[in-house]
Amino acid sequence: MMAHKIPYILLSAFYFLLFSACDSKWDQNGYLDGMWQLTEWRDATDNVVATKADSVYYSVQLNLLKFQRASGRIYYSNFDHSGQTLTIGRTVAWPADTVCPLPELKPYGVPADGIFRVEVLNDGHMVLSSTSQGTLSFRKY
Repeated sequence: MMAHKIPYILLSAFYFLLFSACDSKWDQNGYLDGMWQLTEWRDATDNVVATKADSVYYSVQLNLLKFQRASGRIYYSNFDHSGQTLTIGRTVAWPADTVCPLPELKPYGVPADGIFRVEVLNDGHMVLSSTSQGTLSFRKY
């Protein structure tokens, strides 16, 4: 009688291992995970620097943050998100795979020190700020 249950037990164990192994890679960063489109960027004096029309995108997955513009290079960075702080780390330009200094990301709204204050972060809206770059508002899409 037990022999008939073995395939079901093995199948159940397989599904458990499959989903528990994959689960550790899903939603690792909470609301930060996903694709973000810049909706408005205001500098420290409250002047508009960029809007949706400028096509600035941030994408977050696992421990990688991708910066992209419609016209421009693509950059990949490691990051640390702790509480209300988002810190951009080592950055590589693609497709050349060359390590880049953080000031090269200024057209994407990244401050030279790579440190953002996370003002708002929920399932559809993110606001990042820094003293040098001002305030960047994003929508998740």
